[in-house]
Order: sequence, then structure tokens, then C-alpha cells
Amino acid sequence: MSKVVIRTKYSSNGKSVGGRFTNYISRRDRVDKTINARRSEVFPKYAAERPGVITMGEHGLFGQEDYVNLHKASKEIYNHNGIVWQQVISLRQTDAERLGYDTPEAWRNLLRSKQFEIASYHRIPAENMKWYAAFHKEEGHYHVHFILFNKQPGGEFLCARDYNRYKDSLTKTIFKDEMKQLYDQRQFLRDKIVESVKEKMNEFRAEIGEAPDGFAESFVDLKFSLNGYTGKNNYQFISRQQKEKVDAVVKIVCKDQNLQDLYQQWCQVQLALLKYYRKDPEECFDSLENNLNLQRRLENIVLRAAIYDNKKNDLYTDKAQGSIPYGGIVFAICKMFEQSIDYDIKEGFTKSIVDSKERTKEYRRDASMGIHHGM
Repeated sequence: MSKVVIRTKYSSNGKSVGGRFTNYISRRDRVDKTINARRSEVFPKYAAERPGVITMGEHGLFGQEDYVNLHKASKEIYNHNGIVWQQVISLRQTDAERLGYDTPEAWRNLLRSKQFEIASYHRIPAENMKWYAAFHKEEGHYHVHFILFNKQPGGEFLCARDYNRYKDSLTKTIFKDEMKQLYDQRQFLRDKIVESVKEKMNEFRAEIGEAPDGFAESFVDLKFSLNGYTGKNNYQFISRQQKEKVDAVVKIVCKDQNLQDLYQQWCQVQLALLKYYRKDPEECFDSLENNLNLQRRLENIVLRAAIYDNKKNDLYTDKAQGSIPYGGIVFAICKMFEQSIDYDIKEGFTKSIVDSKERTKEYRRDASMGIHHGM
């Protein structure tokens, strides 16, 4: 399960949310009512031991104002004639206590700091957004019930992309210190990749026979198949036969130990980041040549190298001569890794690693919670 869980659903109006539901989330067992507590003075002789006492508030509802009138808020929600979202934002108890999100004040500060972003994700003008929340210390997972709506109904909408951005924003704020360490590690790996690229390219220049067995033959075969090709330098526009020859070269190049080492480092960093968003993310990684996030770029690098060599009319017949284009391809792939490691795990990546069946299940689940896929 991801670090931050957001369950969301909506009602077409506030009648099912205001009244009983609002009272329930603000008064039920394990709701923290200290957000509306009052400090009372006591007798002097007792003051020597305890200068004041915290009197629990009547309810745990909080919002944009410093103090929320429960009756007024319930009536406002009940009488609202537009969409009302009912969301639950949850953290594991251990994470909440460790990171300081075990008080209603911490959640109120978080939601206030993010309210303009949250409004934009729901297509609500910032000045028209209204929200209320209550913090619950449920054993195992601390969470807030979050109610939000547009004071002037019309146009509000939550799509899957903005739902993911919403979740991503909260995750990066709550776990910012931990994730900073991962980003620092990723920066270190980028620097290491650049250094490894330079060392590898120096080896190619200094040594003969670096190209693996079969590379020269496969690369020349690809070049011949591209003679006279005038189309775009993109894998998707070439013929099936040419694609097969590109794939054969990619398969050989991806066996390079240096690239394999870099790929494993890339996987470890991306895996650590994915654990903040997905359950069992280790299942998402395939071999280098079959990684959906990298596959097309690998293919295009090889294709463009062959087209470029064709223009120079170079012919490579053995391993020594084949080292020249091989080194260029490996260099380009290493640069690709540098760019990929610099790329945050966003919608494009998560979409590419979820198979169609799993994605269909997610869409159905999201639809049941009022999340629409599409604009």
C-alpha cells in the first residue's frame, strides 16, 4: 500500500453529507477534539501543581477558520446544492507519529497550506473552495475525514490525472525529508553515471575489440536494411523487418555489463521512490531491453546510430571496427539513463508499468469513487 492513501467519493448535493455524517465524523469515538479545546483557570492552590487544564472541545471539526461552529457547518453542507466530496486521507500510525501528523493541528496546517492546490485539482476557484475536516486516531492508521465543495457550484471535477497529482503533492510534503535523501542519492547516481560514461568511452577509445560477438554483423545487417530509407528517424515508422533488426542490436547492446550495472542502480532508486506510491512496485521492473519506460528510447538510439553511419558510408566487418558505433550507442544509452534518473516518477511512468488488466480494474475502482479518467 502507498504511504499516503486517499479514498474519495462524492455526492450530487450536501444532504447526505451534512447533518448526521458531519456530526458523526466530528464526535465519534477516537476523534481528536483538542482542536477546539479551551484552557480554563483553576484554584490557586491547585495552580502550584497544574497551572491550567485542557477542557476538551465539544467536537473535532476544523477548517479554514480558527474555530468551526459545528451546527453552522452542518447546515451549510446540508443545504449545498452542488457536488460535495467526502475524502479520507490516511497514514500508517507509525508514519503519522514519527513525522508529527498525530494531531489535528498538524493536519489543519497541512490542508491549509495545500488548499489552493487541492482547489485546482477539483476545478474549483480558490476563493470559492470551502472545506471541513476531522482527525481520527484509528489504531493502525491515523486519518482525516475531509469534506470539500464549491461555494458557487459549477464546473467542479476530479479526473484521474489530478487525483494522482493531489496524492503526489501530499506525499512529497509529508515525506519531504525522507524523499530528499532519495533525491540526493539519485543526484549522486547521476554524477556516477556521467563519470562511468567517461570512463567507458575512454576504454572504447583505448582498447580494440570491445564490441561483443555478433554486434558488428547485426549492426551491418541493420544498416543494409535501412539503405535508401528516407522516413523519420523513429522506430514506430520503420517496417516490421527493420524493427526486428533494430531489436536484435538492442538485445546485444543491453548485455553490456556497464549498462546492466547502471540499470540496476536506476531500478533501486526508482523502486525506493515507487514504494511511496504503489504496492509491490518490484513487480514493475523487467529486463533492460524489455523495460516499457526505456524500450522505445533504446530502439531509437540504435536506429539513429545506424542511419547516421549509413550517411557516412562506414562499413564494420569485425569486432574491432564494430567498437566504434558500439561505443557511440553505449554512450547515448548512458546519457539516456542520466535523463531518466533525473525524471520524477510521474503519470507517464506509472501508466507504462501497469498492464491493461490492472489499469481496467483501477479505472473501475476509481469510477466508483467519483474519479473520472479523462478531461
